[in-house]
Amino acid sequence: MSAESRSGRPKAEPAKRTFAGNVRFAVAFVLVFATTMGGAFACVYLMLRLGDSAPLSSLIHEDGQGALIIGGIAIGGAPGLFLPLILIAMVWGTGDDPRMGAGSAAKKVLWLILFDVYVFVLAIVVSQLGWLLPQQITTFVAVCVIGFSWFPLMLFPWEKIGLGGVIKRRPSVSLQKD
Repeated sequence: MSAESRSGRPKAEPAKRTFAGNVRFAVAFVLVFATTMGGAFACVYLMLRLGDSAPLSSLIHEDGQGALIIGGIAIGGAPGLFLPLILIAMVWGTGDDPRMGAGSAAKKVLWLILFDVYVFVLAIVVSQLGWLLPQQITTFVAVCVIGFSWFPLMLFPWEKIGLGGVIKRRPSVSLQKD
C-alpha cells in the first residue's frame, strides 16, 4: 500500500447510462442471443437430417455424426451472431460511429457465407473419420479441428481488406498517471 493520499488523484467519471439505453442494449442482446441459439439448433437438426436421409447418407458413417453436430453449431451460430450485429450496425449510428452502408454489409454477409461453406466442407471431411475411429474419438477430433480451425481467421487483420468494424472495440483506458 502507498502512503500517498488519494485525494490528489483524479477520479474517474462514472458511466452515464440511461434507462432507454439499458432497454436498447437488453433488446439487442436478447435478439442476438436468440438468433445465435436458434441458428445453431436449426443447423444441427439440418446437418443430422443431411447425414441420415439425404444423398450424403451413404457418405457419412454413424460414428461421424458428432462432426456434423459440431459443424452445425458453427454453421448456424456464426450467422445467428453476426447477421443481427450487421443489421444493427446498418440502423444505429452516432457522430463518432456512422452507420454501416449496404455495400459494406453485403461484403460482410458474403464472407460469412464463405465461412459457412468452409465449415460445412470441413465437417463433412472430419465426419469421414467415423469410418476409422470410434464415435467419441471422432467427436473429440471434430471439436478440435472444427472448433479451432477458425482461430487463424480471427487473428487475420480484416481491417486491411475492408472487413473490420462489425464488432467495435473500445479504446483501452490507462489507469496510470501521466
